[in-house]
Amino acid sequence: MKLLISVQSISEAKKIKRSDFDILDIKNPNEGSLGTNFPYVIKGIREQFPDFPLSAAGGDLPALPGLASQVAFGLAHLELDYIKLGLYGMQSVEAATDLLREAKRAVDMSGAKNIKIIAAAFADFREANTFSPFLLNEVAAETGIDGVMIDTINKKNKSLFSFLKIKELKNFVEDGKKLNLITALAGSLNFNDLDKLREIKADIIGFRGAVCKNEDRSAEISPEKINSLYKKINRRI
Repeated sequence: MKLLISVQSISEAKKIKRSDFDILDIKNPNEGSLGTNFPYVIKGIREQFPDFPLSAAGGDLPALPGLASQVAFGLAHLELDYIKLGLYGMQSVEAATDLLREAKRAVDMSGAKNIKIIAAAFADFREANTFSPFLLNEVAAETGIDGVMIDTINKKNKSLFSFLKIKELKNFVEDGKKLNLITALAGSLNFNDLDKLREIKADIIGFRGAVCKNEDRSAEISPEKINSLYKKINRRI
């Protein structure tokens, strides 16, 4: 499992520059679970991490393929390795397919090389009245994007495992891997979830709150907690 750590500013990225993790993710929590950050922030972090795998969120998107394509096109010019697009404001396979197909077309048109598009749906989709993560693999395979992710909208005292069972997540990951998709899980995960995550075997696991002071995702991020988490994932402690 690769460890993805999310930051929201250049200063946070600088603070954890010497920490151990596999992918640095950039988002803007003020604009949603997968809120997209400003170009100057992403560019500034890339300058700090010139050769490191970098991911950026593209928003909790509505069913507007034109908007999604412009977001993807802009992000493709910022030297990213992964672009995450949240399928929030839609419910149908047709709407999700149209959006991801146009996003992929935009990234291809940008001329950027080796950028992986990851489509994200939400474990609390019933509460949020949004796209089902159980349709995600089908849509990803149809559109030719690179990966799938389940996250959560509600991050207040609830986590990924508050909404979906281990078996459901395991089936999601296994089905994605059969389609040669990158699989990722996030959503207020904590250190105590590691045994469950090992059983599920997603390719990427995303953390934020658990590596912040007092486990508060809006608080100061902790390089020491990141290092401890990385060691636990890799069974070094």
